Amino acid sequence: MNYRHAFHVGNHADVLKHAVLLFCLNALKRKPAPFAVLDTHAGRGLYDLAGEEAERSPEWRDGVGRLWSWPEPPPLVARYLEAVRGFNQDGNLRVYPGSPALATTQLRLDDVLMACELHPEEHAALRRSLPRQPNVQVHARDGWEALGALLPPPQRRGLVLIDPPYEAPDELTLSARAIGGALRRFGHGSYLWWRPLKSESALAAADAEARAQGAKETLRADLWTAAPSPEGRLVGSSVFLINPPFGLADELLEALPFLADALTKGQSGWRLAPS
Repeated sequence: MNYRHAFHVGNHADVLKHAVLLFCLNALKRKPAPFAVLDTHAGRGLYDLAGEEAERSPEWRDGVGRLWSWPEPPPLVARYLEAVRGFNQDGNLRVYPGSPALATTQLRLDDVLMACELHPEEHAALRRSLPRQPNVQVHARDGWEALGALLPPPQRRGLVLIDPPYEAPDELTLSARAIGGALRRFGHGSYLWWRPLKSESALAAADAEARAQGAKETLRADLWTAAPSPEGRLVGSSVFLINPPFGLADELLEALPFLADALTKGQSGWRLAPS
């Protein structure tokens, strides 16, 4: 698939990915020692929901848009909505923050974000959208190469977010093998790997490859808003975590059925599978 993020921004996949991301970042802050965040495919950082791409395919309306005024969502979802509201101070949903922008809201003075984006236009937009401060680093480099060059971080603890565009047919396998190399450098780090849910057999093979590459403690969460199809639209996604933080599984167990109901288009569902 070709997952150009501006066309899908704020959809069900972003809701799942970013809600889990924020939990992981909050978990890192439980300890005073500084941490690093490596975002291998960062995108442009901020997205205009009234822009041409988002308007052409306004998937956000059935994603974050459905949740925006929800009175009492589960804690995982409430934390996510609070972070997105921080970019929409007047209460109207106009801007959607991507993963690097959300990460900057969670950094302490000694924590570091390393956001990588190779596409020149996206990189320029990313540099404009993120705060100009010493602990926010924007790299014009290939995300796969960054896993070798930037790990382990000097902070010795942190989170690696892997969310490639899935333009190549073998990108699931490429991702799993790249994670293997990263684990050999930074084995005690946490990893959050987002994948499109279009074929269960393809994801099962990718999971097996990741485990063969050294992933031991893992957690997988799937969410779909209609019956997934290899050739159809993206209606589901999956996050695969390595060394997941304590408490995430419990919050997902509450949030996933809520999201499946709130974002449904018909045959919705969810799955949570610990290692």
